[in-house]
Amino acid sequence: MVIFFGTLVSFYLSSFFTYQPKHYFVLSFVNAFVAAGMLLIGVRALPAIVLALIVHYVLFVDVAIGYAVLFSLVLPIPPILISQIHLKVIKHVKQQSSVLLMSSVYFLLFGLALPMLQTSLLLFVSYLSKISLSLEFMLLSSSSVALTHMILTPIIFLALSVLFGVGKSKYIALDEQIFEMNSTVWSYRVWAGVLLVTLGSIAIVPESMLLYSLWFFFLVTVFVGIGRFGIIRPMVLGLLVVGVMLYNATAKVNDAWGYDDRYVGLIEVLVAFVVLAYIHGSSTIRSFILSQEKIHNERTDPYTGLYNLAQLKDDVANCKKPILVFLDLWPTLSKLAGIGYSGQTQLLLQITRSLFTTRSDIKRAYRPPFTTGVLFILPMTDNVQRELVSISAMLDEFQFYWKGTSMSLVSHTLHCFPLPNDEDLDAKISTFCDQPYYAHQKILWFDDSEQSTPRMSRLLKVQHAIKHNEFVLYCQPYRHLHNSHSGSHFEVLLRLHPADGSQLEPAEFFPMVNEFGVEEQLDKWVIENTFKLLSENLLQWESINRCAINLTAKSLGDDELASFVLRLAEKYDIPLGRICFEITESAALENEAQAIATVEELKLAGCTIALDDFGTGYASFAYLRRIPVTVLKIDGEFIRNLPTNPTDRLIVESIHLVANNMSLVTVAEYVETEAHADLLREIGIDYAQGFGMAMPLPLDEHIKSINVSVGI
Repeated sequence: MVIFFGTLVSFYLSSFFTYQPKHYFVLSFVNAFVAAGMLLIGVRALPAIVLALIVHYVLFVDVAIGYAVLFSLVLPIPPILISQIHLKVIKHVKQQSSVLLMSSVYFLLFGLALPMLQTSLLLFVSYLSKISLSLEFMLLSSSSVALTHMILTPIIFLALSVLFGVGKSKYIALDEQIFEMNSTVWSYRVWAGVLLVTLGSIAIVPESMLLYSLWFFFLVTVFVGIGRFGIIRPMVLGLLVVGVMLYNATAKVNDAWGYDDRYVGLIEVLVAFVVLAYIHGSSTIRSFILSQEKIHNERTDPYTGLYNLAQLKDDVANCKKPILVFLDLWPTLSKLAGIGYSGQTQLLLQITRSLFTTRSDIKRAYRPPFTTGVLFILPMTDNVQRELVSISAMLDEFQFYWKGTSMSLVSHTLHCFPLPNDEDLDAKISTFCDQPYYAHQKILWFDDSEQSTPRMSRLLKVQHAIKHNEFVLYCQPYRHLHNSHSGSHFEVLLRLHPADGSQLEPAEFFPMVNEFGVEEQLDKWVIENTFKLLSENLLQWESINRCAINLTAKSLGDDELASFVLRLAEKYDIPLGRICFEITESAALENEAQAIATVEELKLAGCTIALDDFGTGYASFAYLRRIPVTVLKIDGEFIRNLPTNPTDRLIVESIHLVANNMSLVTVAEYVETEAHADLLREIGIDYAQGFGMAMPLPLDEHIKSINVSVGI
């Protein structure tokens, strides 16, 4: 319906530009509308166009039905044919992303080929109608067709695009971007002011050469604005000026009822002017696209497509009360080293897509250098905490899909920091994105006061603690789910209590320990001090079922570790049958052959071997085939949502089935409620460890409570 009635309306508009001696449209809205409709929606527009032409010729021109059908079928052939050729050529040329090439194709087809084809068809119709056409009129015809499609067709195409919603945002956004990049407020006001003054002068100047000079000055001013003030504004203004000039000139020629060389000269000058405007506009768009591509390449990571800090600085400057939010993916990526850079890239992309879907106001994600996380910006609002909770809930449900498998994030923390616009962004981000891993805090607001004592201060504390024996042994008991009268089971934990009275959480000092490469030294300290504390304070070994001590991957590669343990056991009279060494899956074994030899020697001496964090680490089931473990500790990632997540329950049941068939003891981590414990008991898991079972406490206090429980 839009095409049908639009075609009829275009006849009415064209009537204002009719060269009466030949009943010819000098500025043909009909021709432009047909071409624009075909360019936009293709052959689907053809039936409505032909029907509108027939209606026009029969009702308004009083042409016999036979001629009306003939004209309606023949006259649209040139614009339809050229439009289809243009669509096919552009489809191939577009792959080269050359605006100048695409505009050249349009000019050659609609500025040259179509006028010649239209003039040839006009000769054919005049022959059928036995109407004589002069060479001068042929020149007028070809020039007017070129002018029509050079200036009118693009405007109608844009109007139809906006009306149909096809590419509306693309064209308008491009125009706005060019306008914002090249213009300033004062320059736009000066340009608009010159145009208004020129229009005012045109309105009061009588018909004369001065009037035409003012019109051309107006056109030159519009020409200067092409690119500097966008493309659409100057194009529409140019069409209005050309339309008024042609209307006045056509009216004069019609009054004289004769051919006028100056009339054709005016049209040819306007055609030349429009061609120059096309070249200038195409060059402007090309320069803009190239500069945008250069900026994009400079401001994005080539592997992930995420933006860098240069783009972040611009976005922060344009945001009122911005909040930086940093999602650290180290807990997950540290367990997925086998997926390589392509897998890590996919994880980042999948998470950012989920963020964009969850929050429409998050337009970009940023990747700070030397980090394993993602930054994004939120505006400070009264509901920002609720919005962060919503994002955190999305991350809880997030699944990373990779090569036919899927997994959830191993834990996440959203580090948040309100950033004033006048801050040194580089310094802030370098400290803000270097926060330690917090396993149990999903939303953590960054304390700006900590910037005065950042990472270097913590490094000094760790160094001092190692030298001056400032580490403290804690433990976390865990419960036997099927026998409440079994002996005590607990895992030895490490805390740092510096002499200055401050405290550092494990998540703060363990990364420093790894950075200094003192894991082996610290593991041996834990083993010796645990043995010493048990030897000096425990009064009855039968009250302990299992004391678990963690060993890092680096320590397992030490060929002297087993002999070190045996010497200490002899020194402190420790029954190794009560000792369990936990091997974490969160880090790859640096020397697997030596690690297996160490584990076998410890197991031969009577120690129990546990595989920690099972299910989300480096080796999972592959470790079970090579390392002689006795205990399987199921990673808390599968336990945390066990009461509400059927998939997690299925995974836990599968792990239990494997462990049961291999005669392995199972321990579930992160058990936070009795509901979790009941489900685990029902599945058949042996032990439950977590805050819901027992909170961590100093090891010496726990030993005293064991002594009391057995009546000693």
